[in-house]
Amino acid sequence: MAAWTTIPDSDLDPESPITTGLMQALRDNPVAIAGAVSGIPDVLLDATLDKIRFKTIAIGDWNMDSTATVDVNHTLTIGNIRSVSVMIRDDLGTTHYQATGSVDSTGFASADLQISLVDSVKVRLHRLGAGTFDNTGFNATSFNRGWVTIVYAVP
Repeated sequence: MAAWTTIPDSDLDPESPITTGLMQALRDNPVAIAGAVSGIPDVLLDATLDKIRFKTIAIGDWNMDSTATVDVNHTLTIGNIRSVSVMIRDDLGTTHYQATGSVDSTGFASADLQISLVDSVKVRLHRLGAGTFDNTGFNATSFNRGWVTIVYAVP
């Protein structure tokens, strides 16, 4: 991961030479910003808006054929979570599936996989019975079943 380097105004003076340090900072700083490296300045100029960050967590082992629900723990503040998305991969790792659908009044959705709960500790994923994921193409363990990506705000 690239480190953040503050470029002094004197290095940008038209009479200043182009140095290796200046060129490295111009190369590495955008990478540091994208990676939300500690110590970077806020890119957001409007102080009334939250800064948005992303956290991706591996789901880990999940035999979706025999177990309908799995919890994925996070370490975020529930009030800062803005959205959650899920990507599931099959046993062969050749196809990825995006969780879709919204929860209805019974707590279930028409989609084959849903995010059934987000609380202060975890994201709960639920595979609906007799759907895409309720078969032997999703029963292997000992590898990561997919990822949960959380979009959260940093006030």
